[in-house]
Amino acid sequence: SKTIQQLNVPVINAVKAVYDRGVKAGVFRRGLDPVELHMSISALCFFNVSNRHTFGIIFKLDMKSRAYIAQRRENVVEMIVRFVRKI
Repeated sequence: SKTIQQLNVPVINAVKAVYDRGVKAGVFRRGLDPVELHMSISALCFFNVSNRHTFGIIFKLDMKSRAYIAQRRENVVEMIVRFVRKI
């Protein structure tokens, strides 16, 4: 469907703009694909929602609590920043 493909264009453009600014500023490493970066961010975010009931039971976590969500968000952001950051 052409429609479904077009739905992600604004998101990919936003990711690309942020990534390009980071590369230009010398803080992000070169050669990353904005689509791959978007897919990684989406996977890290969606997995926590789609598996929260199962993982909550398995690991005895309240994955819906504000504290857990805040901590998980912080971890995901750090993972992505470490991935794109120029060392």
